[in-house]
Amino acid sequence: MLKILASADYHLGMKFAAYPSVQEELAEARFLTLQRLIDTANQQDCALFLIAGDLFDRVSVTVKDIKRSVDLLNSFKGQLVALLPGNHDFYSGSTSTLWSRFSETAGDRILLARDPKVYDLNHYDMNILLYCGPCDSKHSRSNAISWLKNAEIASDPARPDGDSLRIGLAHGSIEGISPDAQGVYFPMKRADLDDAPVDLWIIGHTHLQHPSKDGDVNSHRTIAPPVLIPGTPESDGFDCHHGGKAWMIEVNRNNHIHIESLSTGTYRFVQDTYELQSGADLQHLAKRLQSHERQRTLLRLKLRGRLGAEQLLELRQLLEQTKESLFFTQFDEGELLEKISEQTVETEFTEGSFPYRLLKHLIAEEDFEALQTAYALLQEQKR
Repeated sequence: MLKILASADYHLGMKFAAYPSVQEELAEARFLTLQRLIDTANQQDCALFLIAGDLFDRVSVTVKDIKRSVDLLNSFKGQLVALLPGNHDFYSGSTSTLWSRFSETAGDRILLARDPKVYDLNHYDMNILLYCGPCDSKHSRSNAISWLKNAEIASDPARPDGDSLRIGLAHGSIEGISPDAQGVYFPMKRADLDDAPVDLWIIGHTHLQHPSKDGDVNSHRTIAPPVLIPGTPESDGFDCHHGGKAWMIEVNRNNHIHIESLSTGTYRFVQDTYELQSGADLQHLAKRLQSHERQRTLLRLKLRGRLGAEQLLELRQLLEQTKESLFFTQFDEGELLEKISEQTVETEFTEGSFPYRLLKHLIAEEDFEALQTAYALLQEQKR
């Protein structure tokens, strides 16, 4: 049984400038997640640790971050760590400072797949061929696997052993799966992937894991190879709704493939909108906020609706408690208004006056939008 841990999109060195209060913790979490995955691979006796691009967030990461990443990868106890440059940490030839510094300290069990070609892993005691599609720039309208269309190269398995496990390792967007409206992230069409002479694809760039469930995947070479996207192992913003993912892959002697999703991340970004119209809504919100993992959650909450003055005070207290208990919070109350009740009108305006009669009429008509507008204007007049 061959075990492979497949991952991608660590983005080590990400700055998180939009979150200054927790910037250092979020940056550190990406290294800790890599360490956890290396530990998991070692515990599971994985032979191969794959990184399908974007180990680093950019080509200008610090020497300290490069060395730290290499030290972590060197701690893998299996046969080989194989990684390829993605569009964030692309390889631009001999002038690529990032990868030259990386290679200076990388051990002999780390393979940098910087060239678009077949890598034979027989040298590492594995009957595996890697068909690699690395990135050579930040953006491209051409994908990184077009070299596979060359029939002579694609038909040459690098050695005559027809039982080799053939793994496609690439980075870029995938038609119908990845967001890439402008088509500038090395876009791949399903036909490009389906026609490739591989048993399965491991593809980085898309931060959401695909497919969405564990199980056996078809690996027969007469049928289109399965496409596995590890997803990012550590969420990096509110547009990334999962807690971090990677794939554990098991391959038996007949190249039958089984995949298991790994939950990997430290922090979880949660974005929510909540409508508040009553005390019951407020109680439900309180229970919902308590359900979050306290020290791991970054919460962006938009509130809208109408609450009475006492309920608004209760809400303020709830939000303050939430702010103190969660790792990070952002609250948007721009669409949350104070509910104007008959008691409010009777308390603030003289009975029989024009404001009194106007607001009472709007309450009776249940024209709450006009009621809020009229009340706000009258409050301005009183100042």
